[in-house]
Amino acid sequence: MKTKLLFSLISVLILSSCSNSDSNSAQQNLSDGIPTVYMPLTNGNYWKYDVQQINPGASNTPIGIDHLFISNDTLISGTTYKKMKTTAVPIGFFSNTLRNNGVRISGSSLVTTGTFNLAFPGLATPIQIDLNNFVFFKENASADTEISSTSGTLYQTITSGGTSYPLNIDYTLRSVALETLPTYLSNGIMYPNVKKTRLILNLKISTSSPGITATLLSDQTVLTLDEYFAKNIGNVYTNTFFHYAINSSIASQFGIPATISLTEEEFLTTYNIN
Repeated sequence: MKTKLLFSLISVLILSSCSNSDSNSAQQNLSDGIPTVYMPLTNGNYWKYDVQQINPGASNTPIGIDHLFISNDTLISGTTYKKMKTTAVPIGFFSNTLRNNGVRISGSSLVTTGTFNLAFPGLATPIQIDLNNFVFFKENASADTEISSTSGTLYQTITSGGTSYPLNIDYTLRSVALETLPTYLSNGIMYPNVKKTRLILNLKISTSSPGITATLLSDQTVLTLDEYFAKNIGNVYTNTFFHYAINSSIASQFGIPATISLTEEEFLTTYNIN
């Protein structure tokens, strides 16, 4: 039960139109190729996902159902996007990565502008990353190539034992194109023409004050999302792995687990494409 509750906390990624992040890099030509049809963007389109937690050596635990839909057109810096919403605060990582963001098709790419927040154990507020035309899918990308990246440093303060510690949180969020699959079986349904993309978040957390410099979390991959997009449908399956490992004495001082490894699956159950 504690693991399930902790996973639910970690998976609350809330995306909005404002942020505190510092840079968005790897911007590229987004007008190349024929417009992608791997996630049709029409007002009223929706996707419902069955979200499950993977329990090694045991059956998966259902933890919720997410309903992601396109609400309306929205103008961001003079460019028209589709506004992505959910009927409730989602449990699954995929729906959370798009919720309240603008999404648009630009050539062979699906791009999003908004904010990516990750609630991380021990931090007072979520890690907040600005997304500015971040490419989360690119139909004509070669396998094993990076398609977008954003990095920067965020600042927070936490308190332990009556002492305040200023934190530097260095992040890198990347998307990578993986293989193309002629068919893919998910939740008992065989989907043709599927492309796999990976979203990767690396973090490093350190503190620096007069006479003290320490690394609380060494540079490591803490979040990986493998997303499977089917032609003319959208994302049909996501596998998310959350993991970190820190020094046990540091973990004890701040009252958080020294290591966590959690896996979540999101299965498309029903959808509507106009």
